[in-house]
Amino acid sequence: MPSYTAVLGALVYNCPMEVLEQRIMTRAETSGRSDDNLGSAKRRFDTFRAQTEPVVRALERVEEIQGEKNEDGSQLHINNIDGTGTVEDVWKATECAMNAYVRNDVLTANNNLLKSIEDGDVETFTNLCDEKLEVDPIYEGPTQSTVSNAKVDIQDGIKATVSYDRTIKEGLSVREVREWNHLSSGWKCVSVSREEI
Repeated sequence: MPSYTAVLGALVYNCPMEVLEQRIMTRAETSGRSDDNLGSAKRRFDTFRAQTEPVVRALERVEEIQGEKNEDGSQLHINNIDGTGTVEDVWKATECAMNAYVRNDVLTANNNLLKSIEDGDVETFTNLCDEKLEVDPIYEGPTQSTVSNAKVDIQDGIKATVSYDRTIKEGLSVREVREWNHLSSGWKCVSVSREEI
């Protein structure tokens, strides 16, 4: 296992100190936790400011630099989430941000798979597909294609369906649906279906 990883982004919850202190003190009424007090809270906030905020600022700078250098924008996305709302509101914003990370990640895998098909790159194709996936040479052979009307449906963060119209050659257009599962080795295409359009 490598000693590094790719970072897709970060979730940063923004909430004024007064609101956080009030929430901790409210929780202290029923939690029974010895660290639910203002002194402990202030020490945790000081640690956050000293150790975590510099990392967030560095990631924001990387996002900015990547955005300036790449016409498609940065691969790294920092999501600032308003933490002052209700638990439900904060969860909705969190879920939306996480789904965006998953959506971008699975679309990248799908794009890499289609590129491997166009280039005849068997190794990349094999790495992105489940070994049980049957290959149809009419659709999976080295050929240029165009994709439009793409849609991504995410199920529980580790399963996704990517569907799109794919024109493979003149006179052959299909609605292609690829199911993806996120495994320990990354996204794998586990099934594909097609319907001529």
